[in-house]
Amino acid sequence: MDGHCLFLADSWPTFADQEAVEEVKPEELKYGMITIPPKVTGQIQPLDVLCFRMYKGYFRKVSNGISLNDQPVQVHHRDVIRNLHSLIYQQFTSRRIENLIAQA
Repeated sequence: MDGHCLFLADSWPTFADQEAVEEVKPEELKYGMITIPPKVTGQIQPLDVLCFRMYKGYFRKVSNGISLNDQPVQVHHRDVIRNLHSLIYQQFTSRRIENLIAQA
């Protein structure tokens, strides 16, 4: 990026860590940082409330189902996580729920 930019950070402590931002930004970049206050995610990030919450919940339900039913799959392995995300993405692109993102 050239010149000056604005960095919007979530109020989650990991995202709002000023020192972590300083470590990864280019030296010549000047920036302003604004932290989104807690409890306003629904107003500022509507996709996080509707679409991504459903996506994360579905991922949790599938991975918990694998673990609880003693399936011979290591849920924490990178290739299994990638395959789960691929499966869930295919489910979320179904015509039945295509207006999900548009509503957010």
